[in-house]
Amino acid sequence: MKTITLNLKFPKDVYLALQSSGLNREQIESQANRDVAIQLYAEGRLSLGKAAKMANLPLAAFWASLVERGVPVFTYTEEDYQEELPLIQNLRNLT
Repeated sequence: MKTITLNLKFPKDVYLALQSSGLNREQIESQANRDVAIQLYAEGRLSLGKAAKMANLPLAAFWASLVERGVPVFTYTEEDYQEELPLIQNLRNLT
């Protein structure tokens, strides 16, 4: 898989604070990738699969991260409901 590297810039005191909280450079990078992937998914800029790939997580683990953060995995609007209502009613009539 080809990758492109983007650099994050932290003020030195922020980086040192993160280090003193027990995070090493790799953990900070991993957390930043995961947080950005979650935000981009929440904004609708990345699909679930692409965001999971960006976060370097299996789909199920990324899904769990979304749930933990309160980010909806799927959006189901009133318009979706109204569109599917006739199908639901037809299914009810079959039983």
